[in-house]
This record gives sequence, C-alpha cells and structure tokens, in this order.
Amino acid sequence: MEEAKIYKNAFNLLKKAIINYNLLENSERFIVGVSGGKDSLCLVHLLNEYKKRENKKWDFMAVYIKPDFINFDTKRLINFFDKHKINYEILEAKLLTKIATSSKKTCFLCARERKKILFEFAEKLAIKKIALAHHLEDVNETVLLNLFYNGEISTFLPIQDFFNGKFYIIRPLYYFNNDLIKNYNQFHKIKAIKNPCPYIKENKRNKIRNFLESLYREDKRIRENIFKGIKRIKEKFLP
Repeated sequence: MEEAKIYKNAFNLLKKAIINYNLLENSERFIVGVSGGKDSLCLVHLLNEYKKRENKKWDFMAVYIKPDFINFDTKRLINFFDKHKINYEILEAKLLTKIATSSKKTCFLCARERKKILFEFAEKLAIKKIALAHHLEDVNETVLLNLFYNGEISTFLPIQDFFNGKFYIIRPLYYFNNDLIKNYNQFHKIKAIKNPCPYIKENKRNKIRNFLESLYREDKRIRENIFKGIKRIKEKFLP
C-alpha cells in the first residue's frame, strides 16, 4: 500500500469513527491508555496528528500503567512521548500480592486493576473519556470469547459508558484492521515495545486470536464478515 494511501485511509477511518459514534467533540479533555504495543502507540500518534491537522482543541494525556510484576522499558516509551510532544503519566499498579492471594486468573485481575487505576486517575483530573486502542480484530475476538466462555453474544462498543455515564471508554480505532495499524506504524517508523508479561501466552484471548488468524488466512472475507455480522442480527432465526 502506498504511503500516502495508508495515511489517508487511517485519517478517514479515524474521522469516520469519531463522527459516526460522536466519540470526541472539537474541544475535549481525555486520556489515552497506552501499553507500549503497536495498537496503542498507533492510536496516540494518530490522535496527535489528527489534532494538529484538523485543528482540534483537544487536551489529552497518554497514560501507561506499569504492573509491578514485569520489567518494562519505560525509557523507550518516554522517548516516544517526548519526541512527539505528547503529555504523559506513568502509574504503578501493585499487583504482586493480589495475584498471589487471588483465585482469579492473572490476566483478568491485571486488566481489572488497570482499568480501575485509569478510572481513578480520570476522576482525579475530572475527565470523563478514556480512549483505548481496541480495533476490528479485537471486536471479533471478543464476540467469540464471550460466546465460548460466558455463554452470551456481546463485544466491545465504540463508546461504552461506565457507572451510569460517569466515565466513557471510547475506541477510535474501531474500524481499523491489524494490517492498517502495522502499515501506519511502519510508515511513521513506530516500533512497538515488546510485552514482557510472563502470562501473555496463557490467556484465553490469545487462543481465540490464533484460531481466528488461521481462519483469516484461509479466507480474507471472514475478518470483515464477523465484524459486519454483529450488526446484522436476524432475530426471527434466534430462539
């Protein structure tokens, strides 16, 4: 894909999500959850570029939550933020004791605690919106995760309220597929920071992801068909 086309496609899909789901107003304060992976670095970089290009009066801050059981290269992340003049905050998540004493799965516990810290930080700053980097494949994976393990049909929404509208999780990369994110990062020379979490291979999402990726390789239409299918429910064929 040509570089100009990648850039244009990314901007258009971001704009489409923002407009279609009213994710962000022209003047808005929000935080962006950043893990250091390719998706979240793409998101925070793209939002920063979009803000400048579209002359948005956004005031946002990147937030990285560092669990105390991993050794993460925060220097690389800080260098990235400084290079692109992005405000940031690094927060500690003390999880070692909770992991050792809890019967919950480590990934579930870590995700829950990180979300709790994000909410607490947003409340401290009187901010209502938190942007996360979930994209099209994440939406597809969550459909199967919830079906297989929770016995329900549900997934991530482009905008989702918590605590009766006290906070909103927004997902500006909702229309992005994995290939576009990779191409965008390559175009901008954005290098993801390897996730050092020792539990990453154990989680259920990874199993679902590997399963779906094998299907995507067989037929490229499957990726888009799952995503489209969640909006095309034929109720008369359901009990």
